[in-house]
Amino acid sequence: MAKSLHELSPRAQIAVFAILAALAVGAAWRVLLGPMHDELVARRTRLATLQGEVAKAQVVAAKLKATEREVHRLEASLRETEAVLPDEKDPQDVLRNLHDVASDSLLDIESFKPKPIVAKAQYTEWPIELGLEGGYHDLGRFFDRLAAMPRLISVSDLEIKTKARPNGRGTIAATCIATTYVFQKDPALEGDQP
Repeated sequence: MAKSLHELSPRAQIAVFAILAALAVGAAWRVLLGPMHDELVARRTRLATLQGEVAKAQVVAAKLKATEREVHRLEASLRETEAVLPDEKDPQDVLRNLHDVASDSLLDIESFKPKPIVAKAQYTEWPIELGLEGGYHDLGRFFDRLAAMPRLISVSDLEIKTKARPNGRGTIAATCIATTYVFQKDPALEGDQP
């Protein structure tokens, strides 16, 4: 039954040759080209992943300028806030500012009595009892100038009395509590600062 390849008909020879060629191509594919194909698929997958990461990085890079502008805006806002709400208590500075405002308003500061500090979550209140003498309109000018100061100072407990013996400088004596505020830095954040 076993016949030689030469004894087969030409069609049978072609069929055997085609089967052997198919087996040879399949074996070459499995041995030589299969691992390369698997590596090519893995590299294409990696390339797609990297292209996705590059696209995300490009989106972040596009937002970088806007984010930098926002950071600069917030830093400027912080500097403005620190002018209004300084981060340290400076009694000489407060007294000097109050004296200058009172002097410009034609008032005399008769008393300056700091009260106990009141701690809040983000800031501390520093109340100061002020005694002022001068004219009624001068007192209004004092409060107007106080409101225009860069440092935040609020006024409460205002009492105005007419003087029994008005002198040349004014006709009223006023007492009030002028409260200034001091920003409290978060100690946890200060540990992160270089």
